[in-house]
Amino acid sequence: MVIDVNRSHIKVELFGKTATLPGEMFFPEGDKLGFALFRVQARYWDAPADKEPITDAEFSSLVDDIRENFAKGGHILEVE
Repeated sequence: MVIDVNRSHIKVELFGKTATLPGEMFFPEGDKLGFALFRVQARYWDAPADKEPITDAEFSSLVDDIRENFAKGGHILEVE
């Protein structure tokens, strides 16, 4: 579940934990939102699980969740 989106991150809750995933907002044509997510900077879950790394499988699930949420509004998610 997407909790927050701002110019520099998306905050997501999944698996009973939260993750603040860095990236950059952009504005494609039309009234839609775009967000480029930076995988290399998305390393750890937020506190209290901040010592636990985000695995590749967990990251894929987070991306799927964000894409599903964004698709409802016709928004774009890119992963770099």
